[in-house]
Parts: sequence; structure tokens; C-alpha cells
Amino acid sequence: MIANFGRTDIIDHITSHHITSHHERNANIELLRIFAMLGIIAHHFSVHGHFEFQTNLITLNRLWTQFILMGGSLGNSIFVLISGYFLINSSGISLRKLIKFWLKIFFYSVTIYALFIIFGNKDFEIKEAIKIILPVSSGQWWFASCWFVMYMAHPYLNILLRNLSKINYQKMLITFFILWSILPMIFFNKFQYQCNNLLWFMYLYGLAGYIRLHADNFGSWKYILYGLVGILINFSIVVMFDVIGLKFHIFAKHSTFIYGMRHFTILFITACLLIGFKNLRINSNFINLISSATFGVYLIHDNNFIRKFLWLELFKNASYSESPYLIIYSILVIILVFSVCTFVDLLVQKILRLAK
Repeated sequence: MIANFGRTDIIDHITSHHITSHHERNANIELLRIFAMLGIIAHHFSVHGHFEFQTNLITLNRLWTQFILMGGSLGNSIFVLISGYFLINSSGISLRKLIKFWLKIFFYSVTIYALFIIFGNKDFEIKEAIKIILPVSSGQWWFASCWFVMYMAHPYLNILLRNLSKINYQKMLITFFILWSILPMIFFNKFQYQCNNLLWFMYLYGLAGYIRLHADNFGSWKYILYGLVGILINFSIVVMFDVIGLKFHIFAKHSTFIYGMRHFTILFITACLLIGFKNLRINSNFINLISSATFGVYLIHDNNFIRKFLWLELFKNASYSESPYLIIYSILVIILVFSVCTFVDLLVQKILRLAK
């Protein structure tokens, strides 16, 4: 389905099952969604690849794995911001769409588990099976679980946010930005008061809501450039810590701390990208089609069972740690994973349509 953003049916948008001629997606936002998913896959290539580099030696491969590591926080934040941007005008929860969202998660959780058992890669366990059939409550995919709860809460968030004056809205964003971003960064995440991912999701939701309600005419494509510059600056900070870490090990050990999803640099970059992309004018059915599979791409490639098989057994990431081909290899793998998972999800969508 190509969802109608005017109706803010974001769950239909995330779990799209078919394309209709009378509902149009904003291809500019869909393109941003595709980039976000590619960034998430890149992050998983790095973080789940079991790369082990010496902290007293700076190599191109080490820098590259650190660079693509940033894609996770960027991608996750972008997905939540997009949700907030459209859901802020939603009138309430759609039970049909909520069930549809849950069923998609359930389908991939059960199907992948069953395939691993059938092919002898996994032994059946009762306790594990119970978690598999309850994927949201058991946290099979942390992002999906947080997003599910955020969607349940969003009508009440909307009542609060839409009734705030512009100045009070700004004060609220600044207050929680200091409490949940600046202070945790200063105190290395010790000052959080249970500021978990769900609370940060709600903050991002509020920020995107502010952009939609009070600054929708603000910005231009130049904000994409600002976001890209922000990415380079963010990575430069990591490189600086790597260099300092050659003498003081503690800096090398925590060189990528700036990549945390709640850090202000990530917030700045992703907000700029949203503002920039929302002002583009792109019409592309192909982009819309590919984007409709992004949630499925996430559910497939970051499944608990597939994750280990993908990065450690199939692609053997760590074996390329010292290879001069690591960069080109990682790019090809990221594109391949995205393409194959996209094909699988589009095929599943088509089968489900035919089964109706």
C-alpha cells in the first residue's frame, strides 16, 4: 500500500502490503527511509561482525568500521522522527493497523524460527517458542517493541503536544534535551534516571511534532548538506579520540561514544535530514515500492537467529579485518543484504495479497 500521509496512517506505511493508485506516498521521505535502513544494516555489519582492532594502531579498516557504526543511531532516529512528523496529526489508534503491525512481526518471528528448526540449525525449546510467538512483549526486535508502545501512547502525547503553546513546546524540548541528552553525555550515561530508548523515542516524536506543527514551512534542501557536514564532524570527533587514545587508552576505548542515539550530534544530524528531505519534491513509484519493504528488511536481517548466521557464518566479517578489500566488501554486502531482504519482503507481501 502507498499510504496517504494526510491521514497519517503510519502503521500502514511501515507495514505496507500493497500499492494503490489513489494513495500517494511522499517519495522524498521514502528515499530518506531507504537511506536510514541502509545505515542500520551498515551498523549491524560493524557491530555484529566481531571486529577486533588494536587501540594503539589506527588503520583504514578500523576507521571504516567506526564510520559505518554511526548508521544505527542515525537510522533509528530517522525512523522515529518520520513517525512523529506524520502521527502528530493522527486522531487516534487504529486497531486494524495495530494488529497488522503485530502480525507482520509475528509472521517473521515464527517463520524464521520454524525454518531454522526444519533445516536443523536450531533445536526446539518450549521457553524459546513462547518468546517467539510473543515477539513484541519478549523484545525479539527492540526497535519494534519500543515503536509499538510509542504508537499506543501517541494519541495521549498528541493531546499534550497539540495543546502546548509554541513557547511552552520549545521550553519542554529544551528541558528534556538537557536532561536526556546533554547531562547523560557529560556524565557518560550515568545521569539518566531510567531514560531508556522508549522515553527517547517519545522525545524524538515530540521534536518531529514540533517541526510539523510550528515549523513545517521552515528549511530547504540545504539542510541535507548541513546533516552531511554534521556526519563528517561527528566522525572527526571519533578520529580525534582515536588519536588521543594512542597515548591515553581510555579515549580509544570510548572513541565512538558520540554515536549514542541520545547524543546531540545525532539529534542535530537527523533533524536536519528530516527538514531537508521533507522539502524535496520527488515522485517515484520505484522508490515507494522499495521503501514499503524497509520494515521487513529490518525484521529479516536483524532476527536473533539470522543475525549470527549472516555476519559470522555467511559473510565472515571478522576475517576481513586486515583485508585491503574490507571497504568494498562491506559496501557490496550491505547492498546485497538490503536487496535480498527487500525481494523477500515484497514477495511475502504479494503472497499475502493473493491469499486474501
